[in-house]
Amino acid sequence: MTIENMIKCCDNLTPTENQLAQYILQNKEQIEKLSIQDLSEKTFVSKSAIHRFCKKIGVDGFNELKVNLVQDIIEESKGENQIDVNFPFASNDTQGIIAQKLLKLYEASIKDTYNSINVEELSKSVTLLHNAEIIDIYTHAHNINIAENFQDKMRSIGRMVNCPKSFYEQRCTATASKRKHVAIILSYSGKATFLPPIVEILHKKGIEIIWIGRVGKNVVPNYIKHHLYISDRENLRNRISQFSSHIAMQYMLDVIFSCIFKMDYEKNIDYIQEVIGIVDDRNINEE
Repeated sequence: MTIENMIKCCDNLTPTENQLAQYILQNKEQIEKLSIQDLSEKTFVSKSAIHRFCKKIGVDGFNELKVNLVQDIIEESKGENQIDVNFPFASNDTQGIIAQKLLKLYEASIKDTYNSINVEELSKSVTLLHNAEIIDIYTHAHNINIAENFQDKMRSIGRMVNCPKSFYEQRCTATASKRKHVAIILSYSGKATFLPPIVEILHKKGIEIIWIGRVGKNVVPNYIKHHLYISDRENLRNRISQFSSHIAMQYMLDVIFSCIFKMDYEKNIDYIQEVIGIVDDRNINEE
């Protein structure tokens, strides 16, 4: 995860730490040349406060912060001509150019999402989902298609996943949840109106919740312990379509499925081979 994303994900920074964060992000290329004493003098923040800031965002100390910043700068330089994810093509672009620009958009969105992954948090979420008897996905609009795609993949290895669509179905599913259920919430903005009542029901019933959405501070309640982040470069309204958030959300759920699959790899391969003749009724003769 990039330093910028680490900072975005940290929702308990003090005003002084926020000022320090802004200085670091605005002067990334200069930070490598500074000692912690230099940074302290330039920002009027004590060395001990800088150490606390580093720990809070998830790095061991100032030296590790500098190393990560250098890596971030190198990665940024590779994508200098980044695509505009909100308006990736123009009215005078040819069909071939549109195809090329969408390819760049998808690559950028997936790379952003990959750089936003906290491996430790991913591992915790995958373990929760692997151990769950039933997984319930709560989302709406275009994300329903992504949820159902994940449902289909999980069914292919004999796992139960529910994707209630209407608010009524979601409330019924949440109310009927048991301890062996785990909930996934898909919401790019974290501001969807369906969220608060569903989350309240799940919280009261003691259901573990995994929230997947854009990097940064959001309105998701503090008692949701598990967060997986995707690229945050898409504007909530000023855009042609949800190109970036769609492919980023799809990528994250494919990563989750693959990690779950890997935990029982041989067993899942055997299951697929066992049931393929039952669930696939196509008349296919392969040489």
